[in-house]
Amino acid sequence: MQELLFGTLFGTWGPQIVSYAQRYPWRVFAAVLVAILFIDLMFRKRSSGSGDWPELDFSGGDGDGD
Repeated sequence: MQELLFGTLFGTWGPQIVSYAQRYPWRVFAAVLVAILFIDLMFRKRSSGSGDWPELDFSGGDGDGD
């Protein structure tokens, strides 16, 4: 089953993916970067201002601008 799945997936799509990546490397790079950022956004643990930049926490203000 595994041989059928990977043989079909990489046997037919593999050369097309490699060819596209060679023709448009910046598009592939951008797509991979967007995918990584999206996955990070989905699975990041939410913090309440205790990260690297706690001064950028905009979620707990009372609206006075301070």
